Amino acid sequence: MKKILFFFSLLFLSFSSFSQCSPSFIFTSLGLPGVYPPAIQIPNVPLTLGLDDGSLGSNYNQVLTLIVLEDTMMDIAFLLPSAAVSAMNLAGISTTMILDVNHVTFDVQGLPNGINYQCDIVSCQYPSSIDGCIQLSGTPIVSGTFSVPVEMIINIQIPSITDPIFGTVIFPATNLNIPVFAAQTYDLFISDATSIKNVEYTSNIYPNPTNSDFTIEINSPKQIEILNSLGQKVYSKNVRSNITINRLELGPGIFVVKIWDNNSIEKHKLIIQ
Repeated sequence: MKKILFFFSLLFLSFSSFSQCSPSFIFTSLGLPGVYPPAIQIPNVPLTLGLDDGSLGSNYNQVLTLIVLEDTMMDIAFLLPSAAVSAMNLAGISTTMILDVNHVTFDVQGLPNGINYQCDIVSCQYPSSIDGCIQLSGTPIVSGTFSVPVEMIINIQIPSITDPIFGTVIFPATNLNIPVFAAQTYDLFISDATSIKNVEYTSNIYPNPTNSDFTIEINSPKQIEILNSLGQKVYSKNVRSNITINRLELGPGIFVVKIWDNNSIEKHKLIIQ
């Protein structure tokens, strides 16, 4: 009896909550497998995009929602021995089929030093059709723009493949891992710490994101500096009124626009496509 209780205790612990996050109903209600929030806009679905920005030396928290697929259709030829593929072709059996998903394992790469992640299942391995979440948390000790791919490995169940005429087994039933790939890739921006207190924003940048010229709108004389993702100053000017800047002066990328005077400082993220 004690051995049975010990077994069920281990089973419970393996699926018990590890982080304090919960999947967001906003995303789980979509019923679309993937990692959320999305990094790019889903057509006709207005959702918040990407990761929240962070600040150097300040606590950071972000929750990712995981929606695990139940089955998938794919061409499995690249997973099978060439002899099995040839035999399937001769027997007129398509290598594209609907496959059951056993489980999906997630891994987060590229986080800046000081920020870590935890899944609500200890192993970050989720059974088919189970929703979950990943908590990103910590205090970043470096600034910049970081590419953060959320990778996943899908373990699929391949059924036994039998020749319909001779009844011979071409390939036995087995489970295999699809090679790792990024389900979502985010840009995480960590800004520099500043000793000047930020105040309520009174300036504006539009359009933002932009693939054309953009305007910085101010209500009093200001100093404007634009920094690239490496923290290098690429633009600086004292202005007394609104200013329009040609995107070709900066090129594509993610920038920080600092707007300040003796009394306040503002920082805006600018995306030039």
